[in-house]
Amino acid sequence: MLPNKANCLMAGLVLLLTCSQVFSYPQSFPDDDQMQADDDFEYDTDDQSAPSQQNKPANPTSTKHVSQQETKTVKVTGVLGKDVVLKCDLDIDSKSEVLWYFGNNVVTTGHNVVQTNFKVDANYDLTILRASPKDAGDYHCELLPQKSVLNIHVILNEHHSLDAIAPESSTSAASQSSWISGHTMAMWLLLLTARILLQH
Repeated sequence: MLPNKANCLMAGLVLLLTCSQVFSYPQSFPDDDQMQADDDFEYDTDDQSAPSQQNKPANPTSTKHVSQQETKTVKVTGVLGKDVVLKCDLDIDSKSEVLWYFGNNVVTTGHNVVQTNFKVDANYDLTILRASPKDAGDYHCELLPQKSVLNIHVILNEHHSLDAIAPESSTSAASQSSWISGHTMAMWLLLLTARILLQH
């Protein structure tokens, strides 16, 4: 009987080692595979799209120069409560007059600020001071006498940095929970096998 018990005990240990190896192997999840596939994929860039710097709230907008009598539109995304800089990237010379508008309302004429909550620098770049929800909308700078116009659509969002990392954290927690559950199951099976062997 003793050899049989020894053989059974050895078989149980082999089963334990096998289960431990299986559940300790790194788990593969569809989201991880998709993320890897996304990393390998090369995205095409559009030369005519708005530069990425425009999406940074407190930095000047970088756009290509607009030729005379041409109208362009760009989008700027800012953060509520922060300063947002709108860059008048036109071919401005010493004889030019620059006007900024918010909707149909004049904001600046040259370096003179007509409305509060704004300021203009030496390069005629307009700054929205501590942007509030009412400051979102359509702006444009007009260059005279060339009649060149640069339209800027301003979007203001609240800043929630934790929202961006929440999905990744949830996936990581789910992966860890799955691994712990599998390892616990393997140990439970081993203890049950050892108990049965000792009773016979």
